[in-house]
Amino acid sequence: MKAKITIYNNRPTIFIDDIPMCPVIYALTDCPGSRLSFEEVPNYNINKFIKAGIKMVQLDIWLADMWFEDGSFDISLAKKQIDGVTKLDKNVAVFFRFHTTPPTWWHERFEQECVQYADTPATKEKDLPYIDRYLIQDQDPVLRHSFASKKWLDDASEMLIRFIEEFQLTPQSKNLIGIQVATGLYGENHYWAFMKHEPDTSLPMTKSFKQFLGDNQANIPTMDERFFPQDGIFRDPKSESNYIDYCTCQHEIVAKSIVHFCKIIKDNWKGEIITGAFYCYYVSLFGRAATGGHLAEEIVLNSPYIDYISAPQAYNRNLRNIGGAGVSRGLLESVRIHDKLLLDEVDHPTHTGTIMAGMKTYPKYESHQILRRNILSSYISGMGFWYYDFGPYNNSGWWNDPLYMDEIIFLQQLMEDKYKLTYENNSDVLLVFDSKVYKYMANNEQQDPLTDKACVNISYPMALRSGASIDTIYLSDIENIDLDKYKCIVFMNAFYLTDEQKQFIKSNVYKNKRSIVWFVAPGYTDGKQNNLSFVENITEFMLKKEKVTDNITIKTNDYSYSLDNSHEKTLLEELIVPTDGISLVSDTSFKGFSKKEFDDYTTYFSSIPFTTPEPFRHVFANSGAHIYNHHNDSLLEGSGLLLLHCEYGGERIIYVANKEIKLMINDGETIIIDSLTGYILRRG
Repeated sequence: MKAKITIYNNRPTIFIDDIPMCPVIYALTDCPGSRLSFEEVPNYNINKFIKAGIKMVQLDIWLADMWFEDGSFDISLAKKQIDGVTKLDKNVAVFFRFHTTPPTWWHERFEQECVQYADTPATKEKDLPYIDRYLIQDQDPVLRHSFASKKWLDDASEMLIRFIEEFQLTPQSKNLIGIQVATGLYGENHYWAFMKHEPDTSLPMTKSFKQFLGDNQANIPTMDERFFPQDGIFRDPKSESNYIDYCTCQHEIVAKSIVHFCKIIKDNWKGEIITGAFYCYYVSLFGRAATGGHLAEEIVLNSPYIDYISAPQAYNRNLRNIGGAGVSRGLLESVRIHDKLLLDEVDHPTHTGTIMAGMKTYPKYESHQILRRNILSSYISGMGFWYYDFGPYNNSGWWNDPLYMDEIIFLQQLMEDKYKLTYENNSDVLLVFDSKVYKYMANNEQQDPLTDKACVNISYPMALRSGASIDTIYLSDIENIDLDKYKCIVFMNAFYLTDEQKQFIKSNVYKNKRSIVWFVAPGYTDGKQNNLSFVENITEFMLKKEKVTDNITIKTNDYSYSLDNSHEKTLLEELIVPTDGISLVSDTSFKGFSKKEFDDYTTYFSSIPFTTPEPFRHVFANSGAHIYNHHNDSLLEGSGLLLLHCEYGGERIIYVANKEIKLMINDGETIIIDSLTGYILRRG
């Protein structure tokens, strides 16, 4: 099989032997008892999805399965993985998730090549008294290769090339259409143990940092440099350049390693093959984006060697749980701009349960509604997904129930039918998020409750409940997207703006009767200094700094929204507030929300992000954006479909296809409406 991703009907699309495929995949996990396609339980579940019409399967393979301490190399398990699928259907196409993480013996033999931590020494892996996942200790500060290790990069590259050369000679290779490279925490290209620890002080990273700066005297940031910013929640670019530069260096090394491995695959596979990786995570980074997130998106999105990026759907409770939109962690319009496919990992449990922390299990009815929502959320935005089958209890079979399989079969047919049509969405609102800003802010969401926690993980889910159709991009793509369709553009956390970005925004965003919304401290830093006048320049408001308390609430006559600043570690002591414009707050409220009207545009400034749907809906409606639904239900639109998911039921009026559709909705229900005709396609 020859495979590629190219644009088809205005979508990035998987082609197999020149035939476009609806991008839906069934994936086994890496859990013992579930990861091998030829074993009884996973093989049974693969067969269920093949019969449901899904003709692509993803399977894990690890260097630990093939590369042994005596130097031998054995690809037999990879061959058996494909055999387990093709014995069911010889036409099924397979993706390998290829883990470039070396085996345990490599880490112990080459300890000097492994990541070290600023807060604690790295230790050997625990010798577990039971079989478990290869990655089960990734959150602990155990020996794992430094991303800066040339030894790791060279050895893993040699083994990847060896695998490709040997596997191409096998009959199983004809069914392999893609390789997703994986390493880092959980294979997701996060830095090891980043959620609770502070990498990377190793010799390879120290050497790379010195080379990055061209300064042999440079040192990796200390704990004090990491946790004590000099300007409240902001870092002072003059005195804290070492930390900022280190973040840049670390993130570029990670991103370049992905490009490196994908290029090896493209260069060595004889024929067309698809490459991808976990990257461009933005939502649900636990307040630790600077330490282990994905802040070098341009390197990956601009690479000709990478065809797709992927991520689990966002883990926030206000997105995953009943009432949430269940969306991707990535910013989908940025991916589309670069002609790449984004594949979501649909991994939410059903009523059958889970032993994985953090994901709520619902009864059967609610699980069914969540499944429908999660299947369609990425597809509606012109992208794809895989079912990642973690259960019951990590042995696959989450959806092995007639109710769920009937839904999967119905939606597979619906998606394939809609895939024949040209992709369009009617989004007239654009949310703009920045990745580089995290380098200029405090280290975690306890210290900084704004940049990630409020502006992204609270505010964005509330925007999705506004009733408008919304696109999302990185600030780094603001010059690449066609802005003409958007009636309102919201800059969610653009606290770092270069002079070039400010000039572009003034010339190209401030026009066409558009509304522009700014939160918190737009452009407060330009990477050289922090200055309130920068904020005044880009927002066109007169501003001042004002001391704040533990809880900040902004009230208007119609709605309110708040920021929790009560954590004992918070460094947020001041907020920037407008002193001119038209105040939108009630007389007794914190004076943190105003607007200014100009001949060709309107600007809004809020001292905190909107944390409820109502202010979003108010601004969007006043900007002329279409509001499909005036209740606080999650809404996604595109691909000729309108997806409505509610927390609380009741009467609704949906404004779609030039109609007013009156509905009575049940608690937790997900409804699919044909956005071209207004017909209800699925509910209940």
